[in-house]
Amino acid sequence: MCLRVFAVAVLFVAPSLAGDAVVPVSVCEILGKLPEYEGKDLAVIGRYSFRKDGRWIGEQACSMPDVKPLLWLTEDVVSGPKPPADFELNGVILNQKFAAMLKTTTLGKFRFGTPDYDRWAVVFGRIVPRKGNDAAKASAELVFRGSGVVIFLTNDQ
Repeated sequence: MCLRVFAVAVLFVAPSLAGDAVVPVSVCEILGKLPEYEGKDLAVIGRYSFRKDGRWIGEQACSMPDVKPLLWLTEDVVSGPKPPADFELNGVILNQKFAAMLKTTTLGKFRFGTPDYDRWAVVFGRIVPRKGNDAAKASAELVFRGSGVVIFLTNDQ
């Protein structure tokens, strides 16, 4: 299965000659301008993490000290946004943002379990601000359609 996911990632991140490739956005970019991104469907790059209490995509730190640098992941297979029919990520910008993120964010190292608890990924979804007690865990969530819109990345050369 990992081989299939990697092959899909290669297909989606090929450099585009057309200007309509989807530009990935980092978690910190979104949280820095949350009102502008509210309700928008986009591709988010970050550290994809899952634990027994949920899943999220994030970074280690943002320039905003009072903001938790993560978006809670909410799967909605019925009304989650579908990627464009010709979904292709802008490979040049993806590589730039991924290289910058590798300098400031690391994957967790786990004594037990699997290293799959933290992975690099791009997830296509819709930004929805959280309210009340939910906002204490994360300022916003990324509503996504299912595992078919999660593209795992690797920094192996």
